[in-house]
Amino acid sequence: MSIGQPPQRRPANVGSMLLTPQENECLFNHLGRKCMSLSSAVVQVFTAERNSSWSKRCCGVACLVKDNPLRSYFIRVFDLRDGKMMFEQELYNNFNLSSSRPYFITFTGDTCQVGLNFANEEEAKQFRRNVSDLVGRKQRKTVNGPSFFTCWRHFYSTHYSTRHKNAKNVSIVQTQTYHAAYGQGFIVLS
Repeated sequence: MSIGQPPQRRPANVGSMLLTPQENECLFNHLGRKCMSLSSAVVQVFTAERNSSWSKRCCGVACLVKDNPLRSYFIRVFDLRDGKMMFEQELYNNFNLSSSRPYFITFTGDTCQVGLNFANEEEAKQFRRNVSDLVGRKQRKTVNGPSFFTCWRHFYSTHYSTRHKNAKNVSIVQTQTYHAAYGQGFIVLS
């Protein structure tokens, strides 16, 4: 951090516009340690097995959650009265939302089709936009390839064994293995 610049603040959790401030605070307490709500909305969760009709699974508050300890993003639905997580879906690669109505979105879950029926169209619009933006950012990162840091971390963890801890340079063989796998520039360790 540079001198003269204010310290960075953590972004605030985003609550539902249909909940009171106290209810939103209760929701944030259920998220878990080092988890952040990027969007929240009151929903009903519906599921549909192969070619069957929708069946209501639960009601609650859906959150688009950034889970820092798990280093991933999830859609999680919480029951505020019981303080339980009622539904969870991790955002996987190529996650895709469909919207047949402004208040209803669907996606392919881990085991079946999932539908979220929103109590408020504005919350549905915001939630859909936040998920789509996040998925778009993740896909652009994947399309452009992993970052140099990611490649280096992978290289270090798979090729830099304990016998090299006191070495000044990485061996030529290890460097060639890295170049063949990732096609990145030279690595210089000193």
